[in-house]
Amino acid sequence: MKTSHWLGAALICTLGGLVGPAQAQVYKCTGSNGETVYAQNPCGAGAKEVTMRPSRGAARSSAEVATQTAVFRSTDLSDAAIAERNCVSSARSSIYTPVDNRIAGYQRQLAELNRQLVAPRDTLANATYESGVRAQVASLQQSISSERQTAETSWAQAQDRCADQRRDREAAIERKYDASGTAREARAPAPVQR
Repeated sequence: MKTSHWLGAALICTLGGLVGPAQAQVYKCTGSNGETVYAQNPCGAGAKEVTMRPSRGAARSSAEVATQTAVFRSTDLSDAAIAERNCVSSARSSIYTPVDNRIAGYQRQLAELNRQLVAPRDTLANATYESGVRAQVASLQQSISSERQTAETSWAQAQDRCADQRRDREAAIERKYDASGTAREARAPAPVQR
């Protein structure tokens, strides 16, 4: 035989081995401790060949598709709720942290002014001094009240903005899934705002 024939025969044998059956033989045996063992080769005299079912194809039933779509829809809606909670938490922190810090500074100033009010002074100078300190106390109390009111207004606006974002996101999710429960487009998880 010529060398080219040998190479051709070798190639056919190699390809034949690669294109062989996709299903492997599996044997069921009983192990030494009585357990069930599966192996590719017969593992004893009592080995039984097991017929393996081929793997399931890509086709899914309509019930499976509907279930998967319902899970995706539910996950998307949960993501929208999580995004709203994250939005609210972030807004609360950005609004109240600086306000609380400023109010704490005002309260330290108030404490110092109150200590000054109880310090003994002569009567004429004391009345004038107390009047000036009380005016400063009133001004600081007004600043604290103003800070709180501004923060509450900003907080209400932030909550409304976060709720609007969630409603918009939920509306987009509902549009994504039609009345039959199937996705109109390929599923891509919506990003969660953090």
